[in-house]
Amino acid sequence: MRAIWIIAKKEYQIAMRSIANYIIISLFLVITGVFFSSVIFKIGLAELRTLFEIMHVIFLFYIPAITMGTIARERQSGTLELLSTLPIKLSSIVWGKLLACLMQLKTLIAATLVFMVIIAIFGEGIDYGAIVCGYFGLILAGTAYISIGIFASSIPSNQVLAFVLALVISALFYVLKYVLPLMPLELVAPIQFLSFNSHLSSFLKGVIDLRDIIYFLAVTLIFTLLAEFNLQSRNLMQER
Repeated sequence: MRAIWIIAKKEYQIAMRSIANYIIISLFLVITGVFFSSVIFKIGLAELRTLFEIMHVIFLFYIPAITMGTIARERQSGTLELLSTLPIKLSSIVWGKLLACLMQLKTLIAATLVFMVIIAIFGEGIDYGAIVCGYFGLILAGTAYISIGIFASSIPSNQVLAFVLALVISALFYVLKYVLPLMPLELVAPIQFLSFNSHLSSFLKGVIDLRDIIYFLAVTLIFTLLAEFNLQSRNLMQER
């Protein structure tokens, strides 16, 4: 556990020293701010559900961007092979990378708290429970996307390919809800179960369902273990 935290802390500090990271956060706030203002000042709704839905869409691009170099960059520079010779488990490297990306995601999400402050000042009848549930759901969904991104980064040595692969896999989980009307009736239930939107919608309504929590945690665990398995198999092939 200590090794995971050390790796996560180092990766997070490197990310937070990057000017590009602050540019991305600023751009994220501008985009979300535009949609937030349209809901608050044009429609007159003192809620963040529309904002959360926009943030979910942005995750499809932001998270692959922060995960694409987690392992692909290490392999490209040769540092992954060096790390594998140290007394550090591959699982610690993978989980440390995931935790670092999660810390970046939480920093990004924390920046949007300014919108909650605005509606707290100017709004009336605000459902704070729904807002807290919405943030909780976004963090769970974001963690699952991060695991997908790390898995994608463990496959190629090229960061661009890792970004594209993570984007494609993440987009598949996102668009499943929208293809339901085109599916045969017997496939609707299983496809809906796999949809990130279906599980996140409960949180955005202010409802916490244990099944949704288990789903996101299961997706996170599966893709993280796949990334770990991929690294271990590559090491075994190199040893031969």
